[in-house]
Formats: sequence, structure tokens, C-alpha cells
Amino acid sequence: MLLYLNSNKILKNVLTLLSGTALAQAIPVLISPILTRIYSPSEIGVYTIFFATVNILAILSTGRLELAILIPKHKKDSYSILKLSLAFSVIISAISLLILLLFKKSIGNILGLQSISNWILIIPLTSLFLAAFQTYNYWLNRNDIYFAISKGKVLQGVIMGFIQVTCSILGSLGLLLGRVLSVILSSLFLVFTSRKKSPKLLPINKNELKNSLRENKDFPLYTMPNAVLNSFSNNLPLYLLENLFSAKITGFYSWSVRIIQAPMGMIIGSIQQVFYREASKKHNEKESLYSITFKTAKYLFFIGLIPYIFIYFFAPQIFAFVFGEKWRVAGEYTKYLIPWFFLVFINSPISSLVLILGKQKPYFIYELFLFIFRGIALYLGYRLYNDPKYSIIFYGIVGFVFNFILLFILLNLSKNSNKFK
Repeated sequence: MLLYLNSNKILKNVLTLLSGTALAQAIPVLISPILTRIYSPSEIGVYTIFFATVNILAILSTGRLELAILIPKHKKDSYSILKLSLAFSVIISAISLLILLLFKKSIGNILGLQSISNWILIIPLTSLFLAAFQTYNYWLNRNDIYFAISKGKVLQGVIMGFIQVTCSILGSLGLLLGRVLSVILSSLFLVFTSRKKSPKLLPINKNELKNSLRENKDFPLYTMPNAVLNSFSNNLPLYLLENLFSAKITGFYSWSVRIIQAPMGMIIGSIQQVFYREASKKHNEKESLYSITFKTAKYLFFIGLIPYIFIYFFAPQIFAFVFGEKWRVAGEYTKYLIPWFFLVFINSPISSLVLILGKQKPYFIYELFLFIFRGIALYLGYRLYNDPKYSIIFYGIVGFVFNFILLFILLNLSKNSNKFK
């Protein structure tokens, strides 16, 4: 499957991450038929909106500085970035908590979380631990401690699955409790493992932190807005479908995305981390990135082609059989989104080129236009047909077109990678 990886070390790293990710992703997939029978689509919709908000805040809180950890040649420079990322996270989470304390009811109404408005106060705390998990994930990657990353993901999946199944009596709060505790405990695991296994470095002084922030300012200035916009854009259906239609429709859509992204994330998440690490090394050594980029895209194309075609034709039947007849609608939504999902599967790992080549500014413009057209697509489905099916169809078409364009842009960038910093 990964023959393009011509180094035994790279292959070993990918397989280490892949095995842990596979097990971590397998747990929620295996318990999915149970969850759909003990939770309603509306409860799943509320839970998904809650954690979409957590994810967006986690991206905002780090300034995306964690992505810069892999780039420097010297580990002390990477360690300085680690400290910056954690400091950003604490500050932003504290500010977010203050805002929620002042405007809890209004924010709950805007997000469609009226039924659990008291629980939105834990959003900043959860996002802080999620930010720490992501930051230490990259730090362990920087130090080639891949087994710890895998264990952290598995731990998160086990805790989440166990609590969500056993606490169903609490309704959507059972889903929230499982996810929140899994994030906190898995983050603490990565922190303690990092301190034990990673190399001991000298303390970082304030001047080094300032220099590090100056050198990596494009991450909070451009990469972070890109990522926030991308995350909000990807989650736009959750917020708009809730407001235009109902939490039930949001639940159907979110379940569709969850089931497709689980196996997709298992593969691309592991490849993306190693691709980013190896492409960064090659770029630092002034090597062309076209070969590794093209081969990665090609093999992902062949890996995903048959499974995605199969899902396109049989998604409604699969969802009805596995999750219950009431979830057939989610299968229909999946069918409409498959072409877009397939291109995301190919593009996700190689999109790291944007960071490596310092192309955050033009990528932000791309994300901005994508966000605008997605919003228009969702609203048109409501305005013209008053039917969530058409909103989702239009949304999928926009995603497919933009990702098709992005694929060609990334391949062209890789051809000319030596021209960039």
C-alpha cells in the first residue's frame, strides 16, 4: 500500500502511526451501531455542534504554532515553538471562558445548544486539553516517538467509547462526557510521556521565545485564520442545518461525515504526519518535493477508488442495515458527498505543502472563497427547495470543485518547490 515510501524507517513510522490510528478509529466505528440505537439523531446533532465549536476554538488557541514544530533543523528551536503554542492556548482559553461567563445564554442560543447551555462553560477547558494533545502530538513526531502518539490515540478512543455507551441514560450529556474525559486523559498521557521520553533541553528564555514568534509569525497571522476558516467552513452545515431545518437533520449529516471520515482519517492522518515530516526534511535539504507529492497523491487515488465507488452506490442500504432504518437518510447524504470526500482523501496529506513552502497567504484567499461558496450553496438549497437534501448536494458540489482545483495547485507548487523558502 505504501510502496512509494522508499525508506524502511519511513515505512515503519507510518505503520506505527497507522496501527494506533486504526485501532483508535475502529473503536468508535465498532460502537456506532450501538450509539445509533441508544441516542437519537437530535442528541447526536447537539453533541456534534458542541465539539465542532471545541475544535474551532482549539485551532484558534494554539495560533497553529504546533505545525511549525516539525520545520526547524534544531530541536531547541522546535522546543521554543512548543512553549509558545502552549502559552497561546492558555491565554485564549482563559479569554474564551470569560466571554462565555458573560454571554452564556446568548452564545448557547446562537450555537443551537440551548438544551445544554450550562455545559458550554466547559468548551474552553476541553479546547485547552485538545490543543495540548495536538501540540504534544507534533513534538513527539519531531522526536520520532511514534509509539506514544499511537497509544494516545488508542487511549482516547477506548475512554470515549466506554463512557458514551455506559452513560446513554444522560442523553447528549453522555456523549459529551465521554469525549471530554477522553480528550483530557489522553492529553495528560502525551504530556507525561513527552517529559519522560523526549530529549532534555536547556530552558528557553524570553528573547528566544520572541525570536521564535518572529520567525514563525505567519502561522498565527495566516495559517491560524486559514485553519479556523477551514474548520468553520467544514462545520458550516452543522450550524446552518440546525438553524434552517432542525437538530435532527444536523444529526443525520454529522453521522454521515463521521462514518466516512473514520476510515479516511485512519489512513490520511498517519500519512499526513509522516509526509509533513519527510517533505520538511527534503525541503530543508533543497530537494524537489514533486516526486513524494505525486506518488503520495497517486497511491491515495488507487487506495480510495474502489471503496469510494462502492460506498457511492450502496451507502443508503449500508446505513439502514448497520445503524437502523431511521439512519437511511444519513446514507443518502453520504452518497451526495462521496465525490468531495474522495478528493479530500487525496489532498489532505499533501496540503502540508502550503505550510512547508510558506504559501499561507494565497491559501487563506482560497479558503475564504470556499467558505463563501459553501454558505451560498447551503442557503440556496433552503431558499429554492426548502429541502436539506439539496443544501447538502450543492455543498458537496462546491467542495468537489474547489478540491479539484486545489489538487492541481499543490502538484504545481511541488514542481517548483525549490523556488520557495
